[in-house]
Amino acid sequence: MKRIGLSLAAIAAALVALVLTVPWLAPESVLRDTFTREIVALTGRTPLIEGQVHLAWAPLPTLMIEKVTIPGQEGLPGQEGLPPLLVADKMQGTLRLAPLVIGRIEISGLMLKRASIGLTAGKNGARSWEFKEGVLAEAAAGRFDKPMPVKTIRLVDGTIRYDDRSQGRATSVSVGDVTFAWAGRSDAMSAAGVVNWRDRETEIAVALADPASLIAGGKSDLRARIKGDTLNLATSGVLDGAGRLDGKVSASGASLRDTLRWLGFALPTGHSLAAYDLQSPLTLDRSAISLNEVQLSLDGNEAEGSLTVEFGRERPKVSGTLAADTLDLSAYSNELQLADGRPRKWRADHISINSLLVSDLDLRISAGETTIDKVHLGRAAATVSTRNGQLELALSEAVAYGGTLKGNIALKPADKMTVLAAAASFEGVDMGTALGDLFGFRRLEGTGTGTMAVSGTGASIAELSRSLQGRADISVAGGSLVGIDLASLMQKIERRPLSARFESSYGGRTTFDLAKASFKIADGMAKTADCRMENGSLSVSLTGDANIALRSLDMAGVANWSDADAANPFRLPFRVYGGWEVPVVEPDTEALIRRSGAAAPLLRSFIRPGRDVTQDTGKTPPASAAQ
Repeated sequence: MKRIGLSLAAIAAALVALVLTVPWLAPESVLRDTFTREIVALTGRTPLIEGQVHLAWAPLPTLMIEKVTIPGQEGLPGQEGLPPLLVADKMQGTLRLAPLVIGRIEISGLMLKRASIGLTAGKNGARSWEFKEGVLAEAAAGRFDKPMPVKTIRLVDGTIRYDDRSQGRATSVSVGDVTFAWAGRSDAMSAAGVVNWRDRETEIAVALADPASLIAGGKSDLRARIKGDTLNLATSGVLDGAGRLDGKVSASGASLRDTLRWLGFALPTGHSLAAYDLQSPLTLDRSAISLNEVQLSLDGNEAEGSLTVEFGRERPKVSGTLAADTLDLSAYSNELQLADGRPRKWRADHISINSLLVSDLDLRISAGETTIDKVHLGRAAATVSTRNGQLELALSEAVAYGGTLKGNIALKPADKMTVLAAAASFEGVDMGTALGDLFGFRRLEGTGTGTMAVSGTGASIAELSRSLQGRADISVAGGSLVGIDLASLMQKIERRPLSARFESSYGGRTTFDLAKASFKIADGMAKTADCRMENGSLSVSLTGDANIALRSLDMAGVANWSDADAANPFRLPFRVYGGWEVPVVEPDTEALIRRSGAAAPLLRSFIRPGRDVTQDTGKTPPASAAQ
């Protein structure tokens, strides 16, 4: 019996060896036919094989195919067909062992090396990934109930290109190593691996619970994840056959600026738009992305609201509302800063807003409290919009410094220049604190109200300042000029004109009931013939220029003071000149000499005959005298 058992075992081993050997003796034509049959069964399309086809044993039985092309969908009558669905340098088909034992060659999985997959949507409505025959076509029609002929497809060192010819949009992804798996109609489909898009390596994972239903026009649960240095994104929900996804999404990254630049928005480098985190319910279809209950963290700020991104137009449109309890915009102060240096000068670097016009934007932002460095605002609401190639910033209202602010700025690029139009108004504002925080100017106190409208063109803030045209009207009530006590100074001058020194007034202040000024702005120069201040026995009037481009003053004025009985009024001409952050205010020396009886004869010897300088003419010295 033992000998009979050994004999039977030897015969079985020989038969198995024969069965395993026969496939390796199959001619190349048979192998080509086998591979072609599998691809036709899957796609309904006949592949073109331009290279060799042979079998390999190690590490597993494998069918090796070189230079393979799977065509795209044929065009409609009179129209061209689509480019190939797939072109691969090499394909390796892993063979099923059970059929191999009985001499049949069946492929269970494919590995594609250096392959290019083209997902093309033609202008005629045809799509390269839609199939008329084969298992995928049957699955799309809801008739497929068999195991997939090829259960896994692995793509190594390949490219996936999407080209929507009807919209004129195209993009491509480099694939490092990605595996697609789908065993059959009742099974889930998954894809996982590493891809490279726009020079950034990213891990991806996608899972569809019911791909057969989805292909047939139904629905399937979806889970997807993207993980990389630039973006971490996770989404889940229900996807339907029309491409609509209802679910939720979370996204985060170390720099929103880098993420947006990676996505194609040409933003300049900067320190703001840094760490971010977004959570929201999601609705996605071919026309828009809707985030209906956004929870957003950006640059240390927390906000909530809704956002929508609309497609199907020349440029995407981003719209929505965001609200925050507190908003700290100090991270953006460098971008918003208009002047720098000591002494401060308008910035001379080039203004470029083209990167902000890559999409249409309509974003409304509100906050209970807003801070920008030293500037503090209370409740505020603003709109940021881009349309018709123009950027608009509108502050509908802000509670600030005890009053309210409103304003808008419009910027538009034109021949390497920027066109500016701006308007602002304020009411009931604490001028001392506001001017100090905004401009570092601490010489004026009081409650201010005013309006301003300017326009200009330039390549930088400095150039814009030299071209400004417009008007400004300001009034300040119940205030004071800090650093000079005009009333005290004029009393001293009245008693002893030549011994009174302007320096003695430093540290004082000149109070007033009301101050008003109207400026006409032309070519960066603000001129006033109507600037006055009144406070009982003291009144002051000013005329002259404020050079916006040089941030300087060149003005002349007259101060009128009278004692309590309004007797013996005294007039003092004076000058205001120098930088507007720390201007120089000084009495007119010639007027002081006139008031001194002892010095008048000395002055008379230096002037032309017939002019009596000991008599105060009452005329205001010209502003040009300050030069």
